[in-house]
Amino acid sequence: MSNRTLGEFIKNLRISLNISTSELARNLTISEDEYIKCENGEMSIYVDDLVVIADMLGTNKSELICKYID
Repeated sequence: MSNRTLGEFIKNLRISLNISTSELARNLTISEDEYIKCENGEMSIYVDDLVVIADMLGTNKSELICKYID
């Protein structure tokens, strides 16, 4: 899965749960601008960050990591 496709998947899930980009960025200890670049596919997301994102979005960690690997 490309960075852009993964970012879109995460973004759609985040929006459906009404979680802000600033809240996710704060939990990842990165700037909101960096986080937005990840969602837009302009930056890669670290696997460690995927675990945090999965927890925050209430999704299966394995599923999200598998999407990252594909």
